[in-house]
Amino acid sequence: MINVGDVVQVHFNNSRVNGIVTGLSDGSEVLINVKMKYILKKESITLSPDFIGFCRKLAEYYGSSLIDFLKLMLPPRANKKQEAIYTAVVTCENLPDKAVNQKRVWELVSTSGGLSAREISQRTGLPVSSVQAALTALIKKNILSKSYRVIDRKPKIPAGERRMTPLNLTQDQVLALKKIFANLENQRKTILLYGVTGSGKTEIYIRTIEKVLNQGQKAIVLVPEISLTPQMLAIFQTRFPGRVAVIHSRLSAGERFDEWHMIYNGQADVVIGARSAIFAPIKNLGLIIVDEEHESSYKQAEHPYYDARAAAIFRARMQNAALIFGSATPSVESYYKVVTGEYLLVKMTKRASGMPLPELEVVDMREELKAGNRHIFSRKLVSSIKQTLSCNRQAILFLNRRGHSTFVICRDCGFVLKCPHCDISLTYHFDDKSVKCHYCGYRVKAPDICPVCGSSHIRYFGAGTEKVEQEVCRLFPGVKALRIDADTISKKGSLERILSSFRKGDAQILIGTQTVAKGLDFPKVSLVSVITADTALNMPDFRAGERTFQLITQVAGRAGRADFPGKVLVQTYCPESFAIKAACEKGITKFYREELKNRQKSNYPPFCHLLNITLTGSKQDMVEKNATEVKNMLCEITEGGLEIYGPAPAPRYRVKDNYRYHVLLKSKKVETLIKVEESLKAMKKQRDIKIAWDMDPQDLL
Repeated sequence: MINVGDVVQVHFNNSRVNGIVTGLSDGSEVLINVKMKYILKKESITLSPDFIGFCRKLAEYYGSSLIDFLKLMLPPRANKKQEAIYTAVVTCENLPDKAVNQKRVWELVSTSGGLSAREISQRTGLPVSSVQAALTALIKKNILSKSYRVIDRKPKIPAGERRMTPLNLTQDQVLALKKIFANLENQRKTILLYGVTGSGKTEIYIRTIEKVLNQGQKAIVLVPEISLTPQMLAIFQTRFPGRVAVIHSRLSAGERFDEWHMIYNGQADVVIGARSAIFAPIKNLGLIIVDEEHESSYKQAEHPYYDARAAAIFRARMQNAALIFGSATPSVESYYKVVTGEYLLVKMTKRASGMPLPELEVVDMREELKAGNRHIFSRKLVSSIKQTLSCNRQAILFLNRRGHSTFVICRDCGFVLKCPHCDISLTYHFDDKSVKCHYCGYRVKAPDICPVCGSSHIRYFGAGTEKVEQEVCRLFPGVKALRIDADTISKKGSLERILSSFRKGDAQILIGTQTVAKGLDFPKVSLVSVITADTALNMPDFRAGERTFQLITQVAGRAGRADFPGKVLVQTYCPESFAIKAACEKGITKFYREELKNRQKSNYPPFCHLLNITLTGSKQDMVEKNATEVKNMLCEITEGGLEIYGPAPAPRYRVKDNYRYHVLLKSKKVETLIKVEESLKAMKKQRDIKIAWDMDPQDLL
């Protein structure tokens, strides 16, 4: 018997593939171009109608195929991991004296039983090869028997991750829970939990989950970064032992397979993970929590495009689950939904530790230049680091650029070294003396002379995390510093090891990109510095001010979270920026009101929906021609107040030898943009270039 949601194996295009039954035909319909002949077998997995409906809604909203989202609901291709174990069958007292290894193995197995070759090797001290030879001989003599057991590939929590026991609630937390519980029982509105950094939002999440679990339901907790998963997992496993599963992209296929089946079989009550965890096959869902909801990393930047926050809204509605968005710096869109009454606001304005929020001080780097200081560290920062180190405390230095220098220039002719495949300057990396493209991976040895004029006056400008690390070594010899960026955390487990090492106090200074700004808790950190606050501010994106405000506020929140006050230095060449001033003055309400006023004036979200169309191809004239044709097609759609901008070259104009053009659409009615997506699907099949579209884009570059 085949039902909707069954995973089945079929013949398709002369091969065997797995598919999902999304509907049943009574035979009256004529199916055109069907290449599937018949169902070979039914697999052991069935997706519920709720899951199918959830994926169908996402496919419609993002203009994608249903199968693209159904794939995200299924486990990776892997199998259960098994290990051979050995047990005694009969008593054996007549082994030859020469069979020393066999005797040792037999004595251990006969008294302990159910051991693997690896365990026998560890307990006897014999090499695994010798153990295997002895086991083979004993099995041939029918003295031992061999069977198999399943190995649980549970992701490990790095040593040093804190495990939070139940805390005494603050008055803010008591009032927050009271409001949340009342909403769960009555209105079931989406909740925006606004809590300053260190206010104890995690404890609120845990208490709310406890209430939901006591009602026989389950929960999903989303975090924006994989780096936060071990920290959250350690806390949640302490409070919900044996009931927590984790899903994120850094797990091996085998680990994800085991975690997926643990969830599917109902053995996990709480699922924690990054954005893909919203597709966890959890049944009887009662609560979804989206921590640090402002983070743009919740948006998938490749096909199929989706936003885990929007997906959480769809899934909560379809499964009648409660939904909580939490942040110390909510997105402008979420703040607006509070203003319009769509979301319920729950506030926590004080830190759970009782410590005050850190004081933020702006350091005008233009004054440093006037005083003759051309280094990336201000004099104030150098003296503050010295004071922090003398008190045996830790510091975090934040700069959202990796590498050593952001561009290489010839002082004589002005030539800037650029990637031959991308319209982007190459970044100098001191570690291997190379220049790299951070988009296509192109890398060459850094030149000693200018390739244009032959001058030896090659200079390196701009600063990245490598340069910050080099400056720390120069100014504070003997002080241990750790660095977190894409170059240092590429290997599995490397990020977790660095964070754990810093938390244990193995290093005094942590240098990093935006990962260090996201929800991490280091009790000994008393000083935080934003090395250059202008990096995000100067991006050609309407969210530049919002991101600058959020980054400064979030990274500042890493300071003074335990028993001593924190201090934050914000270095900038643009101290008059409204976003920087608002962050340093803690003027959160003032910032959001001003930002909403500017967004409304320019008709940007939350006052409209955006659809960004990107056309990509190897021939510039062909891409530009197709972009113009797409715009002309769209001009025929007049309903819904559709505004069309472009076509125009994308800010990242050429990437990997492909030219990129944008056509940006605005509409107050999302249904109008969904209709556009349907038109683009038809047009896409008739083009020689690539056409992609992104609903509610987080990045317009």
